[in-house]
Amino acid sequence: MSPREDPPTGARRGRSRSSFLKDLRLGARLSLRGGREVVARTLLTALGVGIATAALLLAASLPVILDNLGERNADRMDYQVADYPPPPAGDDTLLFKVTDTQYENSMIRGRLLRAEGDDPPLPPGVETFPGPGEIVLSPALAELLDDPERSALRRGYDHTVIGEIGPEGLVGPRELAYYLGDDDLTLDDGAGRLPGFGGEQGSSDEPVILLLGVVGVVVMLTPVVVFLGAAVRFGGEKRDRRLAALRLMGADRGATRRIAAGETLPGIALGLVLGAGLFLAGRPIVETVPVSSGLYTADVLPHPVLALLVLLGVPLLALWVVLVSLNRVVIEPLGTVRRAERRRPRLWWRLLLFVTGIALILLSMRIDLGGVGWAPLMATGLLAALFGTTAVLPWLLDRLFGRASGGPLSLQLALRRLAAAGDGPVRAVAGIVVTVAGAIALQSLYAGAWEEFTVFRAESVEEAYEEMEFGAAGYQLQAGLRKAPSDPEVDDLVAEVPGLEKALAYEETWGVTAEGSDARIVIADCPSLRQMADLPECSPGDVFGDVAGVEAGDTLLVGAGEEIEPAEWMVPHLTGFEGPPLEHHWYTSEPPAPNVVLATPEAMGLPEGLSVRGALWLRVDPSVPEMREELQGSIRALDPASSLIFPVAFVADPDMIDMRDALIAGALACLSMIAAGLVVGTIEQVRERKRVHAVLTAFGTRRRTLIASVLWQTTLPVLLGIALAAVAGTTLGALALIAVDIPVTFAPVDILIITGAGVVVATLTTLLAIPALLRTMSPEGLRSE
Repeated sequence: MSPREDPPTGARRGRSRSSFLKDLRLGARLSLRGGREVVARTLLTALGVGIATAALLLAASLPVILDNLGERNADRMDYQVADYPPPPAGDDTLLFKVTDTQYENSMIRGRLLRAEGDDPPLPPGVETFPGPGEIVLSPALAELLDDPERSALRRGYDHTVIGEIGPEGLVGPRELAYYLGDDDLTLDDGAGRLPGFGGEQGSSDEPVILLLGVVGVVVMLTPVVVFLGAAVRFGGEKRDRRLAALRLMGADRGATRRIAAGETLPGIALGLVLGAGLFLAGRPIVETVPVSSGLYTADVLPHPVLALLVLLGVPLLALWVVLVSLNRVVIEPLGTVRRAERRRPRLWWRLLLFVTGIALILLSMRIDLGGVGWAPLMATGLLAALFGTTAVLPWLLDRLFGRASGGPLSLQLALRRLAAAGDGPVRAVAGIVVTVAGAIALQSLYAGAWEEFTVFRAESVEEAYEEMEFGAAGYQLQAGLRKAPSDPEVDDLVAEVPGLEKALAYEETWGVTAEGSDARIVIADCPSLRQMADLPECSPGDVFGDVAGVEAGDTLLVGAGEEIEPAEWMVPHLTGFEGPPLEHHWYTSEPPAPNVVLATPEAMGLPEGLSVRGALWLRVDPSVPEMREELQGSIRALDPASSLIFPVAFVADPDMIDMRDALIAGALACLSMIAAGLVVGTIEQVRERKRVHAVLTAFGTRRRTLIASVLWQTTLPVLLGIALAAVAGTTLGALALIAVDIPVTFAPVDILIITGAGVVVATLTTLLAIPALLRTMSPEGLRSE
């Protein structure tokens, strides 16, 4: 080949590939050996990438977490797989009864068990089947019962502890649960029969729940992506000056871009390792998070496909951000960096991004919400709308502060910096803007869904008690037991429970009229019946009631059970009475329906063995704070199969409660990441302005003026961004509510709390950067090499 001939194509490609790798290696060496400033920038980039990577790995664990929770819940399923009518008893069957109860703000999952043979099935996580009076506790419930201040709770679970429920039998480490052996349990006690535990995983197909999940994931992940984009820009000005020096040494523009990419690679690689380390180190912390039942460490494991996407996507996104940022810089070989003339931001494409997001959301509404085809469109629309919100912010900053002047010196310094910094201030607060906008949209949707899926029985718990007041009866409660307690037990109950004014024991059963309607039959002596209802004169053998179609001499079938034949009871006579007996209406304050019979024991004369249950009529003072817990513990000590329902102001959908807990946990994690990112970003900006601050201080500028200017510089974009986020968030929230046919309503207090939290986070993180700002005001900052 002659000297003038071009080299073969393969040789050119080989030299090009070799040059590409050399430029990348040079950039990597500069980031590790370019002095303390360069190493500091690399470490800051690694920290930012690490935080973002850890957050994305946590998000990638969500499918595994949900699958593990659903699998454990399905493995212990009982009431949803119990057959009716129940199968015959055998050596491998058991009887169970659901005895869930509310304690303070937590639910205690309870089951009574009775083995019907020698080989009963074991619940998941239980090694030994509990015999009569033996109990198996979850670790969280055992810890709660060991608390000396929980004497009322301990009184209700005073049984022989034979073990703890293992992780495979619990939803989470903080779940309160127990299995109690009870040899007196029968089908007539409301029990079911099982040959084994386990059923299918349940999943909510309610569009509102699914929409909340989609919106929640988008809202939590968007700030992570924004923060990642800001993290790889750390130290951009110093990097540009180094690239200018390389231009002076003969590097072309393509080489400088490759060197810049190579300079970012060590920080990205170190960030990936740091992020994986943060994720692994933070996994055990989930067991201590006091949200719902908590999570086990083993549950928090990224889905393999999603983890691979994170490990590949984070470096690619970071490199793309670096290369795009270089498009706005003109690097010349004279040791300086001349930026091209900055154009004023244009509005049209920024609004177009937001409008496109809204259009995609509206398009997703036209798809049947019964499936999941709408979810990708909704998620894409939300992402476009949230990023469009941050895209509009530079235009607003330029219009409001680009040419502003006047005011105190600190404000003038801040305005000048905002005007000269371009998109820098926006990147610093973009995470807060998208978080606030998304949180407002999510809170609006959740508030509307909570209102829609919650049954409100009263304005408050006090009002719920008020609706139970019937004349002299006072505030009534009713406790169901398997047999009526003795008089000494009732006296002890009144003596030991504060706020319990009176307790009456009685029995009750059900009768069926000839027309097939039910009649509730309450059996008690005359003094007790007079306490329960407004009766005329009462003597042994009397019967009171208002049963439709039943007169004296008619026959009712009473005392029927699952395995008990009913007995015939002839009504001797029937005397009417005024006032509703033993009723506690929490859904409505309307008078109770008829078909209630009050009978003295002498009038019944029922044979032994009929299904007759015991009960307690209770009059309480709801103003006593400890009444509820003390009464629950004492009633459960009388009978572990008892039922005692307190009046409540509202009843919420369990899926909504689970979603609320998930959103709280996600919001805390997201807010922590944003706060950490803001601290790192603010400190990095202060370091880049070190020389300017030192010069201003040398010329006599007061330190408090510089501190105030930094506060202005952070506060103004934050306030403007949060105002913009509030408008965008309410718009997105309204669209989400319309999508699921829920009336558009907003919670102004919640919106103010969210926006206030954004301002507080920005202010606190700026204050944390003040020590670094003070260090830049020393004469050492005037030194230059």
